[in-house]
Amino acid sequence: MKSLKLNPIVLILINIIAPSMYIFINGKYLQAFLFVFASMLLILMKRFKSLVALFIIYFSMMGIYYMTVNSEKLQFIGLFLIVLVQSVPCLALASILVRKYNSAQLLSALETIHIPRVLVIAVTITLKYIPTFKREFSYILESMRLRGISFSLKHPIKSFQYFIVPQLFRCAALAEEVTAAGFVKGIDVPVKRTSYYEERIRVSDAAVLLVFVTGLAGGFLWKRMHL
Repeated sequence: MKSLKLNPIVLILINIIAPSMYIFINGKYLQAFLFVFASMLLILMKRFKSLVALFIIYFSMMGIYYMTVNSEKLQFIGLFLIVLVQSVPCLALASILVRKYNSAQLLSALETIHIPRVLVIAVTITLKYIPTFKREFSYILESMRLRGISFSLKHPIKSFQYFIVPQLFRCAALAEEVTAAGFVKGIDVPVKRTSYYEERIRVSDAAVLLVFVTGLAGGFLWKRMHL
C-alpha cells in the first residue's frame, strides 16, 4: 500500500483552522478528535517515527497532568501542560511540512490559492528555516562540547547566552544567504513561476478535508446540544 501524499495546503489549512476551533467546540472533544485525526494521517502517510513521537509526548504530558492536577503545590504544572498538549497533534502534522516537502513544492502549492506573493515567500522561508535552525543549533552544541563549555543551572543566564548569541549571528548570515538564493531563483519576479512540482488538490486531499470538517461540525453540534 502506497503512503498517502497530501497537498501541503491541506496541512497548512488544518494547522490554521484547528487551534481557533477551541473557541467554538468543547475542548475535550476537539483534543481527542485532533489526536485521533493526526494519528490516522500519520499512519496513512507512513510517518511512523512522528507517530511514535506524538504518542510519547502526548501521553507523557497527560500523565504528568493527572499526577499533578490534584496537588496544590504542583497544580500549575498540570494546568500548563494541559494547555500545551492541545497543540501537540497540530505540531505533529506541521512537522510533516518541514520534513517531507521542499521549498519548491511549498511555493508551487501556495501559489495555487492566489494569496499575496510576499506572504507565500514568508511562509515558505519560515517553514524551511526550522530544520536549518535545528542543524545550526547542533553545530553550536558540538562547538561548546569541544571547548569544554557545558550548561550550568548555577549560572543559567550566562549558560543560555552561549546558545543565543552564536545563533543570532548565524541567523543574520543565513538571512543573507537565503535572500541571495531567492534572487538567483527569480523569487521576486512579478510573474507566475513554472515549477517541476505541480501541487494540485486531489481526491485524497478533498477526502481528508471532508473528514476534518465533518469532525469539527460534529463537535460544534455536540456542544450546542449540551448547552
